[in-house]
This record gives sequence, C-alpha cells and structure tokens, in this order.
Amino acid sequence: MAISLFEYDPITLIEWTFTTEFYERLLLEEFYRGVLWYTVQLAFLVSICCVIFGYPIGYYIAKTTPLRRQLALFAVFLPLMVGVVARVYGWIALFAGNGIVNTYLERTLGLQFNLLNNTFSVTVGLFSLFLPLVVLPVYSAVDDMPDSLVPAARNLGANRLQAFLKVELPLSLPGVISGTIFVFVLTMNSVVTPKLLGGRTDLTLGVIMYDNAVMALNWPFASAAGTVLTITTLILIYLYFRFIKGRMGANQ
Repeated sequence: MAISLFEYDPITLIEWTFTTEFYERLLLEEFYRGVLWYTVQLAFLVSICCVIFGYPIGYYIAKTTPLRRQLALFAVFLPLMVGVVARVYGWIALFAGNGIVNTYLERTLGLQFNLLNNTFSVTVGLFSLFLPLVVLPVYSAVDDMPDSLVPAARNLGANRLQAFLKVELPLSLPGVISGTIFVFVLTMNSVVTPKLLGGRTDLTLGVIMYDNAVMALNWPFASAAGTVLTITTLILIYLYFRFIKGRMGANQ
C-alpha cells in the first residue's frame, strides 16, 4: 500500500515522490473500472455455480453410506492433489479448437464451438478448481447435525421438503457461507486460470496486477491494483455478512 503512493521509474522501479496517479487511473479510467467490474461479476458467478453444484454433493456425501462416503470424499480430494497449472492445461486440451471436445463434435455433429479464451472457459476452470471448497464445508455442516432432527420434524407434521427447508438448510448455512467466502476471495485474486483460459476481453484485476509486477516491473501500479482488489474484496465480504445476518435475523 505504501509503494502504491509513489511514482514509477523505469530505472529504479520506484521514485519516492508522492502521487495518487495509479489510484486515479484504476478508479476513474473506464477500462480499469470495467476490469474491476468483470472481476467482481466473475467472482459472483463462480461462487453461485459452486454453491448450486457443491451443496447437493456435500449433502449427499453426508447422508450416504460409509463406503460411498469414503469414495466420494476421495473423489473430491483427488483433484486437489494435482497442481493448478496442470489442471488448467487439461481444460486447454479439452476446449482448444483442435481439442478433444471440438474434435468429437466435429466428427459426430459437424459442429465446432469457440470454447477457449472467453468467459465460459474461465468460469469452468475456476469452478473446477474451487468446487471442493464448497463441498467440504457443506459436508461438515450437514454431518454435524444430529440424526434425530429430521425424524422429529416429521413427527411434528412436516413433510420431507419442509423438514429440509426449515431444519437442515438453516443449520447447514454456516458451511455454505464459509465455502462461498473461500470461493469468492480466491476467484477475486486468481491469476493463472484467467490468464491461461481467458481472452483479451476477460482480464481480471489479478492478471493486471501480475503483469505489472512481473512483466512490466511497474511495482507502484501493481501495488495500487492489489490494494484496490483487497479493499473491494473486504467491502463485498462485509456486505455479504450484513445481508446474511439480516436474513437470518428476519427468519428467526
């Protein structure tokens, strides 16, 4: 944050003269505002997708038999044992113009789609990376519930859906909240996946921060981008907590 308030010098990298130039550029120029907005949208989209698919998986793992539970947990943990770059290049092999998916579609249907270097490929890549971060907290929250809660609700007149909506879902919300925060924060700060799977119009603020820090060696601008990214993430998480707290209080 301190470095972001000084000028950039191509020779010494940092010129110790106070300036707010980089914050003005990030917050006032339309291009960088668009990049920040795209980063926030992408984080929301990936978080929602992970919750939609991750909650049923975590719920199923917690409710299934011990053997199936062990196999399912192994399947969830298995991708985490592979490096991020290797997994991203796996999606490149699938989505490229001459990749596995397009080759199959062309041979069977005579069709070919642009699946790479766009928001779709970035979303799928981040979704595959962060899905376990929702599955595991949801599984833990559901698994911690006493087995007698649902039968008690059924005995009091609730059907299976009502027992889930009024008993199981509220008690599993801490897992959903923690998983959502993990995914949102990591997506906001992701670099490798958007850089390799995204196109020129799919830049995130993390990619701009990385390019300026490593490629252009403009450390003050990279520091300003990192500061804006951190503050934006903290504000959004705070608003999310306020929203969840208000909803839970209203329900109670």
